[in-house]
Amino acid sequence: MDIYIIISALIIGVLFILYYFERNRRRGSEKLNKRLQDIIDQLDSQAKIIIKTDLALNKAQEDLDRKITGLYTLHELGKEVSATFNIENIFSLINQPFVLKLGFSKLLIMLKDNLSGMLVTKSSIGYSDAEIKIIELDLNKRRFANLLFKKEKPMLINRDTESASQEYDLLDILNIESFITAPIAVKDESVGFILMGNTSVYDKVVEGDSELLSILSSQIGTAIENTKLYTELFGSHKELERRVAERTHELEKLNEELKKLNKMKSDFISSVSHELRTPLTSIKGYASILMTGKLGDVLPAQKERLEKIDKHSNSLVHLINNLLDIARIESGKVQMEMKDVSIKEMLDSIVDIITPQVKEKNISLKINSKIKFDRIKVDPSQIERVFLNLLSNAVKFTPEKGMVIIEMEEKNDDIQFSIEDTGIGIPPQDIPKVFQEFFRADNALDQKIKGSGLGLSLVKKIIEAHKGKIWFDSELGKGTRFTFTLPKY
Repeated sequence: MDIYIIISALIIGVLFILYYFERNRRRGSEKLNKRLQDIIDQLDSQAKIIIKTDLALNKAQEDLDRKITGLYTLHELGKEVSATFNIENIFSLINQPFVLKLGFSKLLIMLKDNLSGMLVTKSSIGYSDAEIKIIELDLNKRRFANLLFKKEKPMLINRDTESASQEYDLLDILNIESFITAPIAVKDESVGFILMGNTSVYDKVVEGDSELLSILSSQIGTAIENTKLYTELFGSHKELERRVAERTHELEKLNEELKKLNKMKSDFISSVSHELRTPLTSIKGYASILMTGKLGDVLPAQKERLEKIDKHSNSLVHLINNLLDIARIESGKVQMEMKDVSIKEMLDSIVDIITPQVKEKNISLKINSKIKFDRIKVDPSQIERVFLNLLSNAVKFTPEKGMVIIEMEEKNDDIQFSIEDTGIGIPPQDIPKVFQEFFRADNALDQKIKGSGLGLSLVKKIIEAHKGKIWFDSELGKGTRFTFTLPKY
């Protein structure tokens, strides 16, 4: 029931009782008059209690409304704090409407300068620039730092409450009648304070304001920490970008130098190879003529040596041709002559060439085909070199009565080929170097087998020129499996 209805009813009741009191007084009923007086006194006491309770309830409702408004205002600020990495943006949001919503007319946010250790104003409401300069001077001169932001909890000061003289001095310095202040902490270290106050003696700060200011100071501390972390991260990112750009520039320069060196190497190899091939052709030609006996009879011992000259000349010509091919592919001078060919026909031709070597060592050669698509677009002569090189190596490094397996299968738009042997394998330390030019694996059996170390390097370049890939797996003493892919089209 509304308090005013209750009070009206009480007044009517009192008037009614007074009427009867006066009426009975005239009749001389002293006993009844005393009873009526007691009732009036009781009603008066109840009316006072009701009025006092109503005032208390109204005050509590006002405090609750103020707290709800303050919490909502801080909630909105909290969303901004979590979305920004610039503390100045947060200070700009703590404006006069914001402060008024919290129930104050004055605000002061001061932080300690890292270099000078002095208090510096970051935000203020209700003060002019001239007043701020005087306040800063007074606070720093009289060393209020310990009082303002060294305390763990918010501090409430009203002029009519008993407080230390230093706290009363703050009321005069700030020209206010009451204030509440809380430290601003970053990682448990106080870096400043926030202070809110009122100039009216009737607008006192209350305990409920402590919670609101604690939340606000915590939000500001979080914003400062976020700004610091973002600045450090952004600075680190910029430094990393600078270093990456610097290193990239260095690598680009080195890459250009390597390209020049590689071109010089290719040009040198090409030039030397051409210079060597001409006299080798002559040597091979003269050796062949001498072996025929056209220039005179040839003794058996002489013929044996001429055959060795011819054999080694062929090896040198093969080596020179490989060097020239590598140099041409690297320089882009060799264009793959792509043709649509039958995989089966190409492989049959390759097997015919390698069969004598296979039979000589009594090696079992198997072909496992899982492909349904028999056509592929490649340079037949170059891919034949790839197969012959890989198969020749497999046969050379596989002991007698071993096994070599050729497998084929389709992988999306590619055909995947693999050549597996049961040979000596490759030592783990040599695996990263296998495709390097002139490299030969360092094991005892390998040293007995002759080779230039150019074959696998040439194979890799031919496959990559076809937009394919090559890799291998090897286990020492058990064998090696080379796998490569070639696009179907």
